[in-house]
Amino acid sequence: MEPFAVFLFCVIMIGVFTFQYFVGFPSNHSLTPFQGGVLYRQGRPVKEVGPGRHRVFVGSEKIIFLDRRPIQVSIENRAVALADGVIAVYGFAASAEVNDVRKALYSSAAYNQAPAFVALCVSRRVLNRCSSDQFRMGRAALEEEMTAACRSRLAIMGFELLSFRITQLGVAAPVPPGH
Repeated sequence: MEPFAVFLFCVIMIGVFTFQYFVGFPSNHSLTPFQGGVLYRQGRPVKEVGPGRHRVFVGSEKIIFLDRRPIQVSIENRAVALADGVIAVYGFAASAEVNDVRKALYSSAAYNQAPAFVALCVSRRVLNRCSSDQFRMGRAALEEEMTAACRSRLAIMGFELLSFRITQLGVAAPVPPGH
């Protein structure tokens, strides 16, 4: 009877080690109420996970998580050339939050910088297309156009634009000749 017990013990130990080698060690990950993540199994995304405690097998599974709190962006004193060559100075404040965790993770190398990048690109493109007369007349129209463009581009990247407002808008003083 004793040789059978030793044999059974060896078979069980080999099974446990084989299971741990191919599947991994069990571990718990806790996500706070403002975090979201994606569970990967053997390098492939399986499902989105929300706040709470999640059991994963280290070695074959991994949770990549991100912060879902609103991201604040404030840019001031940016210069842009208008369509007729006049230099304008502008600034804006915006905020966005993650809507789709998987899209936000794949949107850029640093997901929390994506809203700032999009807002800068959109504001520059909108201002580049307008002339100095349009610039002086329609601050509200410019802000509305920038908001709509930011909202649509951020939605593609998995974000929701919460607010966008122009904080600074003016024409730069021309540089005197010879300086």
